[in-house]
Amino acid sequence: MSPSPRPAASLAVLLAVLLITTPGLHAQVILNTERYQIREVDAFHLGADLSGSLQRGNTEVLDLSSSGIVGYRHERHWPRVIFGGRFLKDDDRSILDQQYIQLRYSYILTPSLQTFHFVQAQKNETLLLRSRWLLGTGVQRTFLETERTLISAGTGVMGEWERLDPDRVAEDDLTSLDAIRMANVAVVRREFQGGARLVNISYVQPDLGELSDLRILNDLGLTVPITETVRLTSSLEWRRDTRPPSTLARDDVTMRMGIGFDIR
Repeated sequence: MSPSPRPAASLAVLLAVLLITTPGLHAQVILNTERYQIREVDAFHLGADLSGSLQRGNTEVLDLSSSGIVGYRHERHWPRVIFGGRFLKDDDRSILDQQYIQLRYSYILTPSLQTFHFVQAQKNETLLLRSRWLLGTGVQRTFLETERTLISAGTGVMGEWERLDPDRVAEDDLTSLDAIRMANVAVVRREFQGGARLVNISYVQPDLGELSDLRILNDLGLTVPITETVRLTSSLEWRRDTRPPSTLARDDVTMRMGIGFDIR
């Protein structure tokens, strides 16, 4: 089934925003694992996204990314593994720039209420991040769910342990950063006739010991089905870290397009 005019128009608007938004800013990263929380499946499920870009001319840059989820949902129990990586090559170096894995478990209390518990390991060379470990727990509630619309929000708490590259940060920057943060998330999803899906996901993560230390992520994404298992994906992410290393900016804008695969 081909997408209807409304999602096609939404895709055009999103692509226009991607083209006029200035990239190249860098802040500490929040991983958006919520985009892989597939709700409408039971038993085994597998999803993956692939994206990339190539620039040649004055400079040569190759940027390839992949991410995905594998899980098993049965009655009240929902364990899954969320993973990803990024390969970056430019004129000077080739690196496996970003790697992450999250082990996540949810217990379904009611159709509209579930707990979440996770442990996550992450590194990012571009953002000077040698390692980032998270351990968290919380609860998420669905406030509205119809055939085409979903609104949900969750809150919890997580421990965070970061280690930065001491050879690349400024002399006065800390290289060991530990915090207890709130883990707040809000999701709004709208599905159009034809199967296209528009999703906005927001994270707000203040340090409970010092609320002015705040990390925010807003991810606007659109998926358009090509076949039953293949979809076109595009997203615009904005992140803010109020206290990044002095060599990094507070804001980070990321634009992606790629192909996604679902096996359910």
